[in-house]
Amino acid sequence: MDDLKASLTSVDLENLLKLFDIQIALGVFVFFIIFKPIFAKIIIKIYYKIIKSKKNPKESSMYRPLNLAFFLLGTYLMIYILRPSKQFLSITNQIFSVIVTYFIFKAISALVTENSTILKRVLLRPDNAPINKFMCKIIRAVLWIIFLIIAFVEIGFDLSKFSGLAAGLGIGSAALALAAQDMIKSMLSGAAILTDKPFTIGDWIEVGEYEGSVIDITFRSTRIKALNNTVITIPNSTITSTSVINWSRLTSRRFECVLNLSLDTTSEKVRKVGKEIKLVLQNNPEVIKETVEVNLDAISHSSSDIKIFCYVKQAEFRKYIKAKQDILCSILFLVEKENIDLAYPTQTVYVKNEKEEETE
Repeated sequence: MDDLKASLTSVDLENLLKLFDIQIALGVFVFFIIFKPIFAKIIIKIYYKIIKSKKNPKESSMYRPLNLAFFLLGTYLMIYILRPSKQFLSITNQIFSVIVTYFIFKAISALVTENSTILKRVLLRPDNAPINKFMCKIIRAVLWIIFLIIAFVEIGFDLSKFSGLAAGLGIGSAALALAAQDMIKSMLSGAAILTDKPFTIGDWIEVGEYEGSVIDITFRSTRIKALNNTVITIPNSTITSTSVINWSRLTSRRFECVLNLSLDTTSEKVRKVGKEIKLVLQNNPEVIKETVEVNLDAISHSSSDIKIFCYVKQAEFRKYIKAKQDILCSILFLVEKENIDLAYPTQTVYVKNEKEEETE
């Protein structure tokens, strides 16, 4: 009888302890469910205090991953308090370890952006957005490769067994590299363009037979918009293998023209119109005064040629065209004012009269 009572008492005590463990486990789980947003905000606020940012913690890319991380932590503690079997607990530890590592790397990856204060100080170049994007992509790719290696190790995979597969992948990669030589060459050329910056978005450039305003630069190609609004895509390998003229880097543009006056124009008028043209150009606000040259350059069989030369302050193509038009109109106005005729190509044709020859 006493043995029976003892056994019943022990059973009741064991059930009571299990019930107590369940209550504690549920309490811990509910605690993390309720307070996980608060914990996430505290961590983000501490980080923002370090980098001196005043953003809302809820707008951070780390907010949701941290919420989920604390939820998983509550789940893990609940399972641990319930005292499962050693085998189940071992599997749970491995899974939780991989999940925690994932969230750590996800949080770090979320911080790798072009606007990251830390990266700006150490690695990124504030004046080169395409390079910054490319560097951020490389850093994120390296981070995830490291995560995969750690995850395999945590699960218990022996990475040495994959040496044959790695060798096969190496051969396959070499074959792909040979097949994609042009693409790789363009990407390397793109990296050179983005690093050296011979031109930037908005510049007016001339590449071989193509000319236009740069609207986009990627690692593979550069797109320019021509005067007729046609968008031209040029491989970066083509750009680096030929001469590039960046008209936007000019501080001024050269203007030059030859004014062909009729041979009937007197020397006095030639001198007068030359002086007036020089004076008008020197008073033009778009012209660099010291560069103006107006001289009688040659006398041909049909004209007296006045050569006009100067530099215009407007380097941008569209503005230069307008300034050029204003200069030419002012020159024509002076010619009309002096009643001077412009020369045009002439040709004398002699016709042989056969009838007169027969009469003679």
